[in-house]
Amino acid sequence: MGSPSSVESGRWPHTGAVLAGGRSRRMGRPKHALPLPDGRPMIEAVADVMAQVCQQVVVVGSTDALATLQHIDDLRPGHGPLGGIEALLASGLDTQYLVCPCDLPLVTSKLLKALTVPSSAAATVLRIDGRSGTEPLPARISTEVLRAVRALLDAGQRAVSHLMQSIEIEAIEAPQTWSRHLTNINTPQEYEVLVQRTATQ
Repeated sequence: MGSPSSVESGRWPHTGAVLAGGRSRRMGRPKHALPLPDGRPMIEAVADVMAQVCQQVVVVGSTDALATLQHIDDLRPGHGPLGGIEALLASGLDTQYLVCPCDLPLVTSKLLKALTVPSSAAATVLRIDGRSGTEPLPARISTEVLRAVRALLDAGQRAVSHLMQSIEIEAIEAPQTWSRHLTNINTPQEYEVLVQRTATQ
């Protein structure tokens, strides 16, 4: 297994992708546009961190988010993160992608860099100490899994966790303290807690 300390400094020579195609049903409004205490929309905060790690950054899904970045439209709108991953892998932009949802505003460059350690596995994910299993996202994903992604979607399956269970992965061991950086924002209550905590830091 890899280790976060084994990742070399410098930007990864591949593409970072921010997933922004969700319908935000529980939030009641587009999550990617939610303002953070520093004034940036949530997706911009994630993209800024991704830009510290990757050679280029694209947005998958929402066409009204971050007009300064290249966008990739979902091939199957409404099919969740796995649908976004299908569109990304089918785009032909790169052979490897670092994928992160737009609703992880506390993600750090150190965490994302840990996923770019050289690996022959089809994907690289995190295993947080004290948590069961591995984290499906963020992840480093190779285009070689496109067929597996399409097979799952064709079968009506939209969970990224099922993809990771069906392919060869490398799990990066990470400290329990990193769990905070994987806090995702899905509801108005979670958003209010995020704003209160980040405003006082």
